[in-house]
Amino acid sequence: MFAVRLLCVLLLCSSLFPGCSSYVDLSSSQAYVMQGNYEKAYQNLQMQAPSLLKAQGPIIVNYDLGMLSRLNNNFQESNKLLSESERLIREAYTQSITANIASFIVNDNTKAYQGEEYEDIYLNLFKALNYIALGQEESALVELNRSMEKQALLKQKYERYSKQAQDYASQQGLGSVDTHIVASSFSTSALTNYLAALVAQSLGEASTAYYATEQVKHAFASQPQLYNFPLPPLVDEKPPAEGKTRLHVVAFSGQAPQKQERWEYVWVSPTNRAKIAYPVLVGRYSNVQGIRVKAGSQAETTLHKIESISDVAIDTFRTKSELAKTKAVLRALAKAVGVAIYDAVAQQDDKVTAAEELLGFIFRVAQDVSERADVRSTHYLPAEAWVGSFDLPAGVYDLEISFLNASGRVLHTVFLPNQEVRADGLNLSEAYYAP
Repeated sequence: MFAVRLLCVLLLCSSLFPGCSSYVDLSSSQAYVMQGNYEKAYQNLQMQAPSLLKAQGPIIVNYDLGMLSRLNNNFQESNKLLSESERLIREAYTQSITANIASFIVNDNTKAYQGEEYEDIYLNLFKALNYIALGQEESALVELNRSMEKQALLKQKYERYSKQAQDYASQQGLGSVDTHIVASSFSTSALTNYLAALVAQSLGEASTAYYATEQVKHAFASQPQLYNFPLPPLVDEKPPAEGKTRLHVVAFSGQAPQKQERWEYVWVSPTNRAKIAYPVLVGRYSNVQGIRVKAGSQAETTLHKIESISDVAIDTFRTKSELAKTKAVLRALAKAVGVAIYDAVAQQDDKVTAAEELLGFIFRVAQDVSERADVRSTHYLPAEAWVGSFDLPAGVYDLEISFLNASGRVLHTVFLPNQEVRADGLNLSEAYYAP
């Protein structure tokens, strides 16, 4: 009997201490981002990288440094870092396909961070923007196509996760567990296809450009929950007038949602309930409600929202959140079985010592205190994407990009000097305002 109880203690200890805290204070780096001082933000994050690596893993470190690198116009370094993050995400997914089913049910905090689907999808989009800035348009189109391929695989991935949970419950004798997949509205990114249309048109691939443009319209028509704002009129723009060329502007505002821990109590038997924890994505409010762009004294235009990265992230993560909740319920059921086994063993003894009574108490407390949600995520994705364009004579222009609140008051202005507008190739300028 002692051996059985000792085994229970060992199992309990591994449950009570699932891993060290993943929290890292990045407030100083975040403050620099909010100020628009991206060089200081990058330097600060570099200093904290060892702590971030230990607490949250290499996917997040490379992703975060990659996003800050591109804000410093270090596009090659950004793509190197983002590519490493993408490689690690792909490896983690490949390993999870062949992993033992039981490992699927282990608390996510005990495993290396594997990345979220929305992080993986947008990673390629920002790599594409880096390639456009470097003048490597063919490479940019490759990245945008990769993002679209990942979007098409979302449902298949979630179905596999759900099957793993069902198989685990069946093999462990935990009964029928509801692993219904919450339907995701997201299937097509308007922003990805819009950029693909611009790049394809610049490369002379008319059929690809036409298809991508139609996909932008499809995204708005088929996903009204995510695209609850007007379709940008520039989607069907005519070619620029003779003697002029087009300058496209992409702007990002706000910060992507944050993961938060949510708690619930669930009944694991008619007389026993347990506390479970699972992550949810919560959006962050931004005052930016409009963007105005001036090209010197030559022209002025208003940008149009084309995608809420925040809404897409929340929507795609809902399925993962529900599956995390299911896994938490399965862990609670498994712990309840452990409590029942201990009670049955204890009842076979004529004498129960004080230490054994304490052990039984600890088993019950463990059902509440050992459960924590995995709230790790990347930190520097924007929340909203805006697009617009000018038709200008070829030349060099100073851009003034003003981010406005709901009443039209200027919150912040980004100055982009010496923006070259060429008669051939894709002309695209980019700006970001985080608050």
